[in-house]
Amino acid sequence: MEIERVKEKILEGRPGFPRQYGPQRADHQPGIPLFPQEATRDLVTIFLLTAIMFFLSAFVTPFLGPARSPQLSELIVPDWYLLFSWGLLKVADIFPQFTLGGGTPLKAVFNAAFWGDLLSGIPIIALLVLPFLDRGRETRPAKAPIRSAVGVAGIASIFTSSLYSIREVVAQRWVTPNGAALIPDGTMKWFFIIPPVLVGLTTYIALRRLAYQPMRIWLLPYVAGLTLVVGAQIAWIFLTPGGLGAEAKPWIVPIGIALFIVFAPMVVTTFALMRWPESTARKVSTWAGALGLIGFLAFYFALPVVTKPAALGWVLSVLWPNMNTLVFLPIFGILTAWMGTRRPYSSYEYLLNECYQCGKCHTVCPVTKVEDDALGGLNLVYNTFKKQHDGVPLWTCLACDACSAVCPLDIQYSDYILEERAKVHAKMAADGGQKE
Repeated sequence: MEIERVKEKILEGRPGFPRQYGPQRADHQPGIPLFPQEATRDLVTIFLLTAIMFFLSAFVTPFLGPARSPQLSELIVPDWYLLFSWGLLKVADIFPQFTLGGGTPLKAVFNAAFWGDLLSGIPIIALLVLPFLDRGRETRPAKAPIRSAVGVAGIASIFTSSLYSIREVVAQRWVTPNGAALIPDGTMKWFFIIPPVLVGLTTYIALRRLAYQPMRIWLLPYVAGLTLVVGAQIAWIFLTPGGLGAEAKPWIVPIGIALFIVFAPMVVTTFALMRWPESTARKVSTWAGALGLIGFLAFYFALPVVTKPAALGWVLSVLWPNMNTLVFLPIFGILTAWMGTRRPYSSYEYLLNECYQCGKCHTVCPVTKVEDDALGGLNLVYNTFKKQHDGVPLWTCLACDACSAVCPLDIQYSDYILEERAKVHAKMAADGGQKE
């Protein structure tokens, strides 16, 4: 009866069951449009919350307390969730400041206040226009690597801008043993920009590789470029007369050991990406990163024993402003190599892994009406990917594509079934027609 319903297209009038089949269908899954339904509901919710805030502020006046004592803190900062906006206002002074149309009614002043307001408004503007730009079907991050990489870079910029907003506290607390600022303001401005860019590139490479795309053409130049930058910094430190300074001369051996620990894993990882397959390069990067971390921790705990407690502080502090480059770039390089190299696997394994268990395929499948016990009760694709069935779907599937028609992610389940059947028949033919 259920099979006849599928053949006669009786189920097509039900919600969630489209009238066209296959990946080339032109219709869309039924849903609620953003405007006016969702927009109206959100506006009503916003107005209700605003009314509650007005009511509470009018009838429940908060106790302000005494005035703040100036001896408690020399730096006034906003709450933690506004630190990133405070950092954007502070970094605005690096932009050029000029005036257009002076002496005319169309005078425009591009000062630090203008750039600060513009930088603070960019995240809000992005959130407002995103629902109008992203109007497609739901997709996993690997299906939209550029958009996902920009989003992750934006999250990283929140942390870096929050750190820059308290640069005065950093300058006071993070000092060298002789009292100098460990991270000067100029270095922090670069730290404001470079880490989000590196995080975005690493995310893009990892997501593209997760989507079964060969990324050696991206991965090798990226990791090799980071290795060259770190190597150039180390060469500048040791070959330039003022690279280390007079205070660092007694610590030349610990500094060399520290630099070797952070630089050797990058060299090994780059060599592995150039010479060996991805599966081997991934194992090498894993071991290189693990051994580098263990070596740095061992160096951290052993150095005060053989010298004095302030020795590690000298090893790190005398390298500024190169310390951020020498410590963080190796981490980015090795992590990128590890995430950008994946073991070879079937493309269908990736496609089945897209399933997020909505259960629509299980609902419309005519076979599950008679074979529900064998399929387990979750859904076809998830059970197949996790191998939580007894092989019944491989031979009872009708290849009607009803599951593919309702799948929000366009997973072609019937194609996978037909390929697996072909593999079994090929094996049977090679074994002389005998089934195991």
